Amino acid sequence: MSHEADPGHDADRAVEFMLHDHEEAVRLLERIVENLAASTSEENPELRRDLRDFIEHTRAHFNREESLMKEVGYPPLPVHKQEHDQRLEELVSFLDDLDAGVVSLNELRELFMGRFLPWYRRHCATMDAATEKFVKGQGRGSEPS
Repeated sequence: MSHEADPGHDADRAVEFMLHDHEEAVRLLERIVENLAASTSEENPELRRDLRDFIEHTRAHFNREESLMKEVGYPPLPVHKQEHDQRLEELVSFLDDLDAGVVSLNELRELFMGRFLPWYRRHCATMDAATEKFVKGQGRGSEPS
């Protein structure tokens, strides 16, 4: 899930804020996965906290990434943004549904592990990688201004 970059070669590096954000997302996702594996009850404040932290991190990351795509005139921005919007809404609904008792912890595990995580891995490997390549081709490699 992480993007590897050789710090000695600026031309080959991923966009810095995207790299940093993805590394932080992986750390947060690992906590959620550990919490899901260890949880035996829907009453788990750590899981809820970790999900909220990941949602806020993801919202901020998507906003930064979309700003950069606008700034460089990235042609597939609408499709990329649509994926962001759909998955962010899905994450919020996971937490809301857990809080409301609409989904069980087992259902949340299945949704998160079976649907969200595979999407996240694909998104980073495909759409985000293509975005990084386009941005680097535009001569950019730092956070949007």
